[in-house]
Parts: sequence; structure tokens; C-alpha cells
Amino acid sequence: MLKRYGFAALVALLLLGVLAFSQVTIDFWHAMSKQHGPALEALVQKFMDENPGIIVNLVYQGGYGSLSQKLIGAVAAGEPPTIAQQYENWTTQWLDALVPLEDYLSPDVLADIHPRFLEMNRFNGKLLTVPFNKSIIVLYYRPDLVPEPPTTWEEFLDLACALTVDKDGDGVIDQYGTGLRPPNPEIFLTFLAQNEGSILSDDWSKVTINDERGLETMQFMASLAKCALVQGGYLSDPFGQGLIAMFVDTSAGYPYNLAAAQQGGFEMRVAKVPCHKNCASMVQGTNLGVFAMNQTPEQIDAAIKLIEFLLRPENTVYWAQETGYLPVTMSGFNSEEWKAFTEANPERAVMTEQFLEGGFGQLHHPVYWDIRSVLITYYEQVLRGETDPKTALDNMAAEIEVLISE
Repeated sequence: MLKRYGFAALVALLLLGVLAFSQVTIDFWHAMSKQHGPALEALVQKFMDENPGIIVNLVYQGGYGSLSQKLIGAVAAGEPPTIAQQYENWTTQWLDALVPLEDYLSPDVLADIHPRFLEMNRFNGKLLTVPFNKSIIVLYYRPDLVPEPPTTWEEFLDLACALTVDKDGDGVIDQYGTGLRPPNPEIFLTFLAQNEGSILSDDWSKVTINDERGLETMQFMASLAKCALVQGGYLSDPFGQGLIAMFVDTSAGYPYNLAAAQQGGFEMRVAKVPCHKNCASMVQGTNLGVFAMNQTPEQIDAAIKLIEFLLRPENTVYWAQETGYLPVTMSGFNSEEWKAFTEANPERAVMTEQFLEGGFGQLHHPVYWDIRSVLITYYEQVLRGETDPKTALDNMAAEIEVLISE
């Protein structure tokens, strides 16, 4: 009897050893916190429950700035994580370090990614990332102050200035019609695209940002800034404090903006961005890339399996419902769950319509990382009234010309 129990114990130990040996661990670096972090943790736990042989080490690396710097260092050292969130202008810094995903993802998964997102994740013809936490720029507003949201640039400017008031007559503005964040040039780029303008020509040979379309757009931003609270931080706090009546922000900010409105004791609604020649709106948020550097084939396969799991319709819809991001697959957008959810939550339907109508992504130029820094510098100068639109654009164009010619 003892011998039988001893043999059974030995078999159990051997089985445990085999299981431990067959397990693979992958590191997943991300920047999801507060409202978004718990949803990601829930999805990763669900994945590990379904795949007991895979351990996902989910590592929060701080905000996007911190994550980008840590990824730069890790790639330079040849020790990146297996999988990580990354913006397109980060990806262009390490194209050769990533796994070409079309060689790994199943054809069904590839075919299901929304074509617009699919194109945003191709670099030099290769699919090196897939969409994950993707949002779209929309307009948030207080219906008690804005009964009808503006639909054009002219309406937006007129209403913003009409709602900028010194209520108590002390010479200090108590309520601004809108708000603008200087570190966020994507708002300017949204309006630039609406004016059919661009940073570079289609073949990237010429800087076009300071042409007539760029100047008209920057002049509009300068006019809007005169009736806006211009600050570097997120606008949810001043919105909740009653300092701004409406503002343009990403759909990912929805849970934060809603919480601020509830704390301020007023209702919040969502509308499409005011349009001009078209209704373009810049897609925000990161993608997922799998690093080939310092990874075993088993780790790469595990990361691919995680990506396919996250792209399943029920999971991309869950992620979108919980966070304010968008589903990223055709099956997600077309699912009965998402249709029912957007019907019950009209503001989320607006976000979907905004993306489908005019969503566009980042410029994939190899030096866009640096180009964006130039945009931030001169865009902020205009918003703060430190320089005029033409001077800012000409200086911007000159610096971008140097960057693309190096």
C-alpha cells in the first residue's frame, strides 16, 4: 500500500515537473492605469485561464512617456519585452526588432481587422503591429450650456467665444467656451486634415504644412485659443469644475470626463468634431507589437496567441465597453453585443460613427517622432499667443525640412 502511494506521489511530481517545464512566460509592457487597467487585467487573466501553459507577466510601465523611454532603452540593450503597446511613431524606431505578424496570425484574424486599422499598422508593406486601444477624437459638451453642439468650424468658434464670460465682473474669465491642450498637436492635425492639408506631400518629398491650408488651419486655432482655457494637463478636471463648456478630446477620455461631469453635478454628452471641408478625425491610442529580439519561438507563439485572443469579437467588444476605446475588428463592430451597447449608449454610437466616417492615423515617416516634437513646440507658441500663425508655420516647416533631409 505504501509503495503504491509512493509511486502515485512520484508520478504526480513528475507530471508537475512536465507542466512546469512546458510553461512559457511572456512579458507584456503597457501603460493602462485607473479606468483602463482593470479591464486589461481581466482580459489577461481570462487568457491565462484558457491557456494554463502560458504565464503573462503584465507590467505597468507608467504613462506613455515612461513606457516609450523604457522601450527605447530595452530595445537598445537587446532585451525588450515579448509584447508591448506602442504608437506608430515609436514603431518606426525599431522596425527590424519586430515580428512580421502576417507570418503568424491566422488568415481569419487578419481578414477580420478593420481595413482602416489594418492600413495604419503596416510599415513598408509589412504588418508589424495590430490595433489595440484605439480611440477617436470627438466633442464633449454640457447640454445645459450647449443645447445644440456646433457642426462647423464657424459655429464652434462663435459658440466658444459666446460662452467665454466673466460672470462676476472682476476682470477674470470664470467660464471658457472651450479648452485646448498645447502638448496635443493631434487636435491641430485633425483640423488640418479637415481642411485637406498635410504635413508632407504624398511622396514625402516636400513640406506642405505651411501652405495656404496649413495657414488657414493655424489661424483658426489661434482664434479659438482666444476663447479657450489653454493648459497642459488633461481637460477633465477644469471641465468638472465648470471652467469649460465643451472641448475636443479622445473617446478614451470618456470615463474620466464623465466622472468629472458627475462630480461637477451636470450632464455630459458627446458629438462629432465640428467639420470643415470634410469630417476627418485623428485616431489615437496604441497598437501591439511582438518583439523578435531575445525571444524564444515559444514566447513568440504565446504572444501571437494572446493577440488572437484579444482580437476575438467578444473580447474587443468587452474592452471597448469598459474603456471608451473602439472595437478594432469587423466582427466586433458588427456584433449584436456592440450594436445593442451603442443603441443603449448613444455617445458610444457617435464615437463609432466618427471613426467610420473620417478616422485617419499617424504619419509613418521614419522621423515622425521628431516631427511631432516640432509640431508641439510651435503649436503651443500659437495657442499661448507667443507668436503668429505664419511665423510659427514657417519655422515649423524649416525644422521639418531639415529632419526629412537628414
